[in-house]
Amino acid sequence: MAAGGAGACPPPGLGFGAEYYSVVDGVCSRDGSFFGGKPVLAQAVGYAVVLGFGAFFALFTSFLVWLEKRYVGSQHTSEWFNTAGRSVKTGLIASVIVSQQWTWAATILQSSNVAWQYGVSGPFWYASGATIQVLLFGVMAIEIKRKAPNAHTVCEIVRARWGGAAHGVFLVFCLTTNVIVTAMLLLGGSAVANALTGINVYAASFLIPLGVVVYTLAGGLKATFLASYIHSVVVHVVLVVFVFLVYTSSRSLGSPRVVHDHLTAVASAARDCSSPLSHPDQACGPVHGNFKGSYLTMLSSGGLVFGIINIVGNFGTVFVDNGYWMSAIAARPSSTHKGYLLGGLVWFAVPFSLATSLGLGALALDLPITASEAAKGLVPPATATALMGKSGSVLLLTMLFMAVTSAGSAELVAVSSLCTYDIYRTYINPDASGEQILRVSRAVVLAFGCLMGVLAVILNLVGVSLGWMYLAMGIIIGSAVIPIALLLLWSKANASGAMLGAVTGCALGVTVWLTVAKVQYGRVDLDSTGRNAPMLAGNLVSILVGGAVHAACSLAWPQHYDWESSRQITTVESVAADGELAEELKEERLVHAKRWIVKWGVAFTAVIAVLWPVLSLPAGRYSAGYFTLWAAIAIAWGTVGSAVIIFLPLVESWDTICKVCEGMFTNDAVYHRLDDMNLRLKAIMGAMPEAEERYREMQKEKGIGAMEMVHPASGTHPATVANDDNEDGLSHA
Repeated sequence: MAAGGAGACPPPGLGFGAEYYSVVDGVCSRDGSFFGGKPVLAQAVGYAVVLGFGAFFALFTSFLVWLEKRYVGSQHTSEWFNTAGRSVKTGLIASVIVSQQWTWAATILQSSNVAWQYGVSGPFWYASGATIQVLLFGVMAIEIKRKAPNAHTVCEIVRARWGGAAHGVFLVFCLTTNVIVTAMLLLGGSAVANALTGINVYAASFLIPLGVVVYTLAGGLKATFLASYIHSVVVHVVLVVFVFLVYTSSRSLGSPRVVHDHLTAVASAARDCSSPLSHPDQACGPVHGNFKGSYLTMLSSGGLVFGIINIVGNFGTVFVDNGYWMSAIAARPSSTHKGYLLGGLVWFAVPFSLATSLGLGALALDLPITASEAAKGLVPPATATALMGKSGSVLLLTMLFMAVTSAGSAELVAVSSLCTYDIYRTYINPDASGEQILRVSRAVVLAFGCLMGVLAVILNLVGVSLGWMYLAMGIIIGSAVIPIALLLLWSKANASGAMLGAVTGCALGVTVWLTVAKVQYGRVDLDSTGRNAPMLAGNLVSILVGGAVHAACSLAWPQHYDWESSRQITTVESVAADGELAEELKEERLVHAKRWIVKWGVAFTAVIAVLWPVLSLPAGRYSAGYFTLWAAIAIAWGTVGSAVIIFLPLVESWDTICKVCEGMFTNDAVYHRLDDMNLRLKAIMGAMPEAEERYREMQKEKGIGAMEMVHPASGTHPATVANDDNEDGLSHA
């Protein structure tokens, strides 16, 4: 076809994208963008989702926390606020990892962006490159139970082992990580809300965190865990809807074979990509760096480079994010390793299945998405809108809101704990009471909730996109990864090497990043620094230099640490621990758990990071049959993972659910608690004979006869029948 678009419209072989072509002055032209600055939904819908869902979850989650306090007997102390009682089970920990910690705006948006850029390799490398860290962090989660069982934050352990100077350095890195993650959440959330509904991007930046702040203030870490489960249910239900829509039920696509054929057509070398049949920043024709220019191959240089950047950057946002350490602290010892392994495997399905559907779906529909729109995270909403109209937009917006608010709550509590325990309790008021700690924790939640909005507004004004921030995060925080890992894994790791490695690695990483951008592109700006080569160089230098410097210093001047000072970290208030929890903290149980997570964590890492991609290489450009298998894996993994993460927490918490329902609709819960109190007091009196004698004297002084002491008033819980030894309970004393 001649340049300029003369001839059939749309061009031959691209009839499935006909609605995005039009004849203008006798020339066939492709639309300049998908959204074109026009929102799909009314502003009222945007405000309804942001404010309505925010208010609902604030009230509902606060209600759940109240129910637990009222009928299960949870004590809302500062320890409970910041550690959730250190007794969270496997299913809820996995749900927290999937929804609260690792399903960011980027998980939903950036994963589809790299699918739009690189084809099938993009979703795989996004999912694989961000799953292995969670699998391996399970080792750290066990080590913190062994070596710092009473810690509240990772920086408390740094101070106990390496002293005040190192504590200050790593506190800065941890807070920086929380700021970066928060920035990405709100950048993606506000951009999509603006594109779909026209809601003001700056207003969205402040309104999105509002409901999160409310329920986090009310219930602390446990409230965020409960909210994350609810959010996880919504995210996975919508995930399954979109996956099945693209590959089974959509009239536009509806099967892996149709998607395969469309992807082959849009990347055809015969396609005319001259203006106005396409535009320079739109996907058109063969993919540079991919085998035979195809989207249907793992042989993609761009995809591989992204995978490396992704792996490095996400090590930083796992190991240096205090939120992950708090989840490890909150978990039951027996649940820690299993929760992280299960969470990692289930989370893999979110970016892999979703981006294999919505990301590749955008290409298969030949949507006129621009590179600028893709960088802002608008590929999934474009596909959802194209396939389902306004209902698709609402579903995607709801899914994104769940992800942003759930992960945002984790960042709120992470920052709150760092400021409370590592600044206030350490440097301002070392003798702070539990009430003071709780008050400061809530004040920090409120303050950081407000600052989240300010940060997003500043970044939007500067022009920073979600994609740029996602790629750059490893350069800034990656140098702290290996020193923090060695904190609990290597007794020889010393403080000087840790500080020098973290600071030097970061400085050299930033220097190399900017230098490569200047040398390759002749300028240093958001565009040049966001390219693959500068990002790859900066990420690798940061993490490798940080680790190498720390290892070298530790080998030259080893510390020989025995972990005693980290074990001496104290809680502010005592936390009631049952015998089962004490049993789980025994060294032999924890060593067994560590061996288990090392074995399975390394095995699954090898499978998804090495074996799977290597076995995919001989396929070259995927045939229709091979791609059908690939899509079937995405569908199955997404469906099974969703079922597990929805139902496992319910099964594990069934006793608690029954106890709450029992308390709401019967008096049995009150009776059980009175019986428990009766047994506790009986045990105390048995150990203190003088207390029992004093009790008898007080009863006589009140004029209560023996029969009144034995038989309760009519209509109350039946008294226990006395046994031969008269050890029937307190009422028989």
